[in-house]
Amino acid sequence: MSTEIEIFASADRIWQILMDFAAYPQWNPYIREISGEAKVGSKIKVHMKPDWEKKGVTLHPKIIRLEPRKELTWKGSFFFPGLLDGEHSFILEEISGHRVHFIQKETFNGIAIPIISASWSIDKGTKRSFEDLNNSLKKRAEKIK
Repeated sequence: MSTEIEIFASADRIWQILMDFAAYPQWNPYIREISGEAKVGSKIKVHMKPDWEKKGVTLHPKIIRLEPRKELTWKGSFFFPGLLDGEHSFILEEISGHRVHFIQKETFNGIAIPIISASWSIDKGTKRSFEDLNNSLKKRAEKIK
């Protein structure tokens, strides 16, 4: 699952917004809270709750890749590793000094995938949530300070 958007702002500005975990509740309609230390190997707390869902989910993934101004990726599991694992990435590809191609993606793995895909649409809900986050990030990054 992957979504993309072009943002007319510097990679520095976008990265600053993504790394300001405390401000997520102010702008992010999908990931309502992130706490913890932003460094490879650290476990963080991530609370996801799209506007259109009544309940959210809190995960405690581990940051597996962190390259300033380029990528933040964490990997987490629902219930226990191997059941339903997800690797979530924010990727910034600088086009020019004030233009960035932003990619948000998630790769799901685990023994529960066939069961869940038959009864629950991961793709539809996740894609909508990603697009909402992307659009909100674009709006915040392009806003003149």
